[in-house]
Amino acid sequence: MIRRFIIASTASAALAMAASPVSAQDAEAETSEIAESGEVASEDEELIFLTEEEEELAELEEEMTKAFSIFGDFFEVEPLTEEQEARLPMAQKMTDKIMPVGSFAGIMKDTMEPMMGAMMSQLTSDPQAQLSSITGVESDDLAELDSDAAQEALNVFDPQMQERTDKTTELTVNMITGMFDAMEPFYREALSKSLAVRFEDAEMTEVLEFFGTPTGEKYALSSFMVHYDPQMLGVMEQMGPAMAAAFPEMVEGFAELAENYPPARKFSELSEAERDRVAGLLGKSVPELDALEPDIEVESNEDAVEDDVI
Repeated sequence: MIRRFIIASTASAALAMAASPVSAQDAEAETSEIAESGEVASEDEELIFLTEEEEELAELEEEMTKAFSIFGDFFEVEPLTEEQEARLPMAQKMTDKIMPVGSFAGIMKDTMEPMMGAMMSQLTSDPQAQLSSITGVESDDLAELDSDAAQEALNVFDPQMQERTDKTTELTVNMITGMFDAMEPFYREALSKSLAVRFEDAEMTEVLEFFGTPTGEKYALSSFMVHYDPQMLGVMEQMGPAMAAAFPEMVEGFAELAENYPPARKFSELSEAERDRVAGLLGKSVPELDALEPDIEVESNEDAVEDDVI
């Protein structure tokens, strides 16, 4: 899981800075067409062939781009008005105070390092369980084994475990820090535009005057960083009990939805008139659509509810 996360995130960050290269299959097809037509690439043209690894990275970049594009769909941004555009220089000054260059990467490193360290230490804190996984010996048979002895035995199987764990943590933290460092200019630009929309000229002047004082300067920086303070991040542990309390009501609500809004019918479940109508709309015959109908096992409402919630 960690390996996939590292590869996906790194590929997305690196490839997002350049245009997606064509796939090897496309390049091969293009080359074939050129050969068949007798055309030869000019000096200004370059045929691009990708290795299997480059193809995988390109596919990952496309997947990640599509996955995160949903935010652009959800939060459509209106262009700034002329008045708001005029306020941008002052808004950028506010942004410089609230979020100095390098803030994002610094915060991510400060928060991710202890978090990843804690996560990885949990993976290595039970040598008996790891020994059971490696050797096939039942956990109950290893329960009484002294931890030092268990760790010594584990070191025989995996002498580089701790170093690999430390390097994995370091690599992940550095990668995520680098990603957020690359994102920061876009974040700062968006913050400036948001401030330009929400504050009037006179208000910006007052705020900047306050930020010019020692207390104001401290508040400006803290107003951004406080959201990543351990005090704030620690509150997330309350998410578990909150979700557990809400879960029964969610299940009940989804069950009611499933009851009132049944899933789409299959072609074989349509009336004769509906089957004829759909066949005409799709330009297919009724027998063709009967043969093409996917063999899908119909879920019960309870199964559908559990899948939706989980």
